[in-house]
Amino acid sequence: MLTKTAYLSFTQCAQAFWLAAYRPHLAAPPDPAMQRRLRAGQDVDVRARERFPDGRTIPYRPHPEEMAPLTAAAIAAGATTIFQATFHTADLLVKVDILTRTKTGWHLIEVKSSTGYKADEYLPDVAFQWYVLAQTGLNITQASLMHLNNDCRYPDLSNLFALADVTADVQAILPQAAADVAAMRQVVAQTAVPDVSIGRHCLKPQPCPFYAHCWQSVDGLTIYDVPHLKPALEQQLAAAGIRYIRDIPPDFALADKRAAAFVQQLTRQEMTIDCDAIRRELDTLVYPLYFFDFETIDPAIPTFTGCKPYQHTPFQYSCHILDADGNLSHREYLHTGADDPRRPLLHSLLEHIGETGSIIVYYAPFEKGRLAELADAFPEHAPRLSGMVDRLWDQLNIFRKHYRHYRFGGSNSLKSVLPVLAPALSYQRLDVQNGEQAQVVWEQMVGEADTAVKEQLAAQLRAYCHLDTLAMVEIHRTLVNL
Repeated sequence: MLTKTAYLSFTQCAQAFWLAAYRPHLAAPPDPAMQRRLRAGQDVDVRARERFPDGRTIPYRPHPEEMAPLTAAAIAAGATTIFQATFHTADLLVKVDILTRTKTGWHLIEVKSSTGYKADEYLPDVAFQWYVLAQTGLNITQASLMHLNNDCRYPDLSNLFALADVTADVQAILPQAAADVAAMRQVVAQTAVPDVSIGRHCLKPQPCPFYAHCWQSVDGLTIYDVPHLKPALEQQLAAAGIRYIRDIPPDFALADKRAAAFVQQLTRQEMTIDCDAIRRELDTLVYPLYFFDFETIDPAIPTFTGCKPYQHTPFQYSCHILDADGNLSHREYLHTGADDPRRPLLHSLLEHIGETGSIIVYYAPFEKGRLAELADAFPEHAPRLSGMVDRLWDQLNIFRKHYRHYRFGGSNSLKSVLPVLAPALSYQRLDVQNGEQAQVVWEQMVGEADTAVKEQLAAQLRAYCHLDTLAMVEIHRTLVNL
């Protein structure tokens, strides 16, 4: 059955489409972070239906094609709005999020849990639906995307959604959808997997579930890891059978200076360390030094006063404090309830961070944004919070400007720099190893009734956030020792 999911998979990669049909067991199951995003999408769908109080939901059936006659019966009975309207013809099947009757035909509404209109990603989705519905004889006269509205602020959710009319754009690509369907039928009829090379498309517009399978033999950085490499040059290298950066000919013109510098650094295993510049940067620091990091939750549907969709709300922080004599102490806060964590977290923050001293973070725009949002939510503390923003010192800038190492693998992230500068520390030994996992664990923890399990999850979160700031301390010490 050629469904919308299959169509979107095909437009991203014909090999993934074929594997989903014949080798589905090779797909990686969604990880907890992906499952969280899927649940958020389901919640958004439910909220979207509330905008249509007269809507009728087509009952779920394990075999989706059995929902098509139920949809036809609802239309025949005069339904004006249908949720999960299902249409089946030949080998094509689609479910429409929302279908509403108009004076001239039917209005197809696709619900997205994003806060904007992504034409390249969303239009093929709607075009396939329109094409299939037209094949069944349904008269579609309008198509829209319903997405979350960035102007919405909790608790007023009356403007939670925005509606974008995409009728003309969808009609323009309907011929492409028809051609794609014909190509899908040819591919799915093949007995052998299509020969499609790995590439950047494996992660865009969505990470492919067959990524681990297709990349399992890849050993080293590839040409697809080169930043600023023009697509035409990338295709030229791929056509020549060159996959790895180490195999790019020295005389191959990469055009972009940044791409050329990146390739040279990796192939020659170069390190570039400007000790004088690093010293000048470190000399601007004022003791005591506060090594600081937030962990946040970003619900699609806002749940805390004044917040918008996907606003990052801090629920935890870690702070290592280094004084001028080299004494190191640690302060932290973790909110363990499901209520708004901001006010108690802020009170703890103001208690632990003094009014003088540099606040060292890794990627300052993130912490700056959270501090500014706290100042907006609690204006009585805005002067203190604004002062903290002014004292932020971004450790990442050292590795963007003055310290480059081939072992970073092309990334300046904390998790790439740490194994090189402080190899004794590692995230691999932790239960929580990144911010997305922290969000999942925090939601589990605040909803956990078993005290022992709740404490175990809290300990995992504390260990992760603690390492984030301890890592910055050890990196700082390494930089000082240069």
